[in-house]
Formats: sequence, C-alpha cells, structure tokens
Amino acid sequence: MRSMTGFGRASGEGERFRITLILRSVNHRFLDLVLRLRDEQRDAEPALRELFSGQLERGRVEMSCEIEAVGQRRIEPQVDEDLIRALGDLSADLERREVVSGGLGMGDLLRLPDAVRLEREAVEWREDDRALLLRVAADALAQMVEARSLEGAKLADALTKRIDGLEALREDMVQLAAALPAQMAASLEQRIQQLLDGVLPDESRIAQEVALLVDRGDVSEELDRLGSHLEHFREVAASAGSIGKRLDFLGQEIFRELNTIGSKCRDSELVQRVLDGKVLCEQVREQVQNVE
Repeated sequence: MRSMTGFGRASGEGERFRITLILRSVNHRFLDLVLRLRDEQRDAEPALRELFSGQLERGRVEMSCEIEAVGQRRIEPQVDEDLIRALGDLSADLERREVVSGGLGMGDLLRLPDAVRLEREAVEWREDDRALLLRVAADALAQMVEARSLEGAKLADALTKRIDGLEALREDMVQLAAALPAQMAASLEQRIQQLLDGVLPDESRIAQEVALLVDRGDVSEELDRLGSHLEHFREVAASAGSIGKRLDFLGQEIFRELNTIGSKCRDSELVQRVLDGKVLCEQVREQVQNVE
C-alpha cells in the first residue's frame, strides 16, 4: 500500500548546468502531472511524463526545478546608443544654458538601467543536459516513491486496526441477532399477558407472530455480506498496485450494510454496535482517500 502524499528532492551537476529538482504529491482521483519547465527544457517533458507515469498511478504531482549555469561565462555589455546620444545632447544643452555643470560621465550612464546593461553569455541547452535532467528526476522520483511507501505502511496499520474493530463488532452483532427470537417471544408473551389479564392465546399463534417479527428484523444476510466485505477489504489492502479506488468502494459497501442493519433491528444493544461500526467505517473511508 502506498500513500498519494510524498516529497522528493535531488540534485545533479554537469559540464554546463547544475540542476535541483523537487517533487511534491497530494491526493487526486487520477494521476495529474504538473511540470514547471522553462521553454529551453520543454523537449524533456514527454520523457518526464513517461518516467512519472511508469511508477505512479494516482495523485497530483507537482515538479519544479532550478537550473543554474556553472563555470565562467563571458559578460557582454549591451549599450543603447540612441538613448546615450540623446542624453548627451540634453546634457550639453543644459550645460550651455548653465543649468548644470559638467558633462555626462560613465558613472551617470551606469546608473541608468536602460542605457547600459551587462548580460552574461547564454549557455546552450544540449542533449547531455537533457539526460542530466532525466537522471535527477529519476532520483527525486525514487525518493518520493519511498516516502509514499512509508506513509502507505502507516495507513495500512491504521486501516487494519479499524477493520479489526469492525470485525469484533460484527461478531457481537451475530451473537445479539441470534438471541433476538427468544427475546422477542418472551417480550410478546409478556405484553399479551398484560393486555389479556394473564390469559395466553394458542401457543402456535404466538409462534406465528414471533416468526413474523423475526423475519422483519432478520439481519443475517446483511451480517454475512458485511463479513464478506471485511474479508475482501483485507485481501485488497494486502495486494500491490493502485488499490485506493477499490478500497473506497468497499468502504461504501460496508457502510451500506451497517445502515441496513440499523434500519431493520429494534434491539438497543444491536443498534449501539451499528453506531460504533459507523464511526469506525467513516474513519476507514477517510483514511482510504489517501491511498494510491
């Protein structure tokens, strides 16, 4: 069992670039890949999607990467000559009219961001840089998969405890349901005696009425299906692959059986077990939302 929540981070350095890649994943119904890349690295997106979808089946996965050029790069000044000429003419005119003194110096130009810009030489993105990006992504993915597996183990323990609790409650329900016919017969006889001043009608008639009451409140089929669902839940939870949707479906079926049992039975103890079971089932369904 794996969770859909995880984190992975990896770095690598080549001849021209240093790459740091971060992966974060959260719950989602399907596999939703959000890859944040610069235009130069867009050629790697199909390979990255194939890499991630090969190991992940569900979850929203966000990838961000920081790419820095390494080594010395030549600095190239970019000069806006038209702007500088216009500023020079303005400076000379103001100086002739004695509005300012002193000409336009280099220090003045450097303080104007549009006049002189210092740009580093661009580094070309090549095939070996793309291969480096994929290697770093694979390392980050392995780390995130491990984190999702560790979180999945915690989820498996939590789910097992709640399924154990549901099975114990089901055993109690089976025993309580088995004792219901005798309790109904005794209760019916007592009520008839109270209504008829202690005179009882034909015993076969009482048995017939008890049979009708028992049939209306019979929950044996629901308890059998509940046991089957719990057993199936354990089998699915122990299997590999993407199991979250199947577990979610089984959680719904378990809750449906508990609802039916609660609506049919009239015994207070049995109703209490059903309520306790619904609490555990809701916890199961909540935890299942995190399973891949």
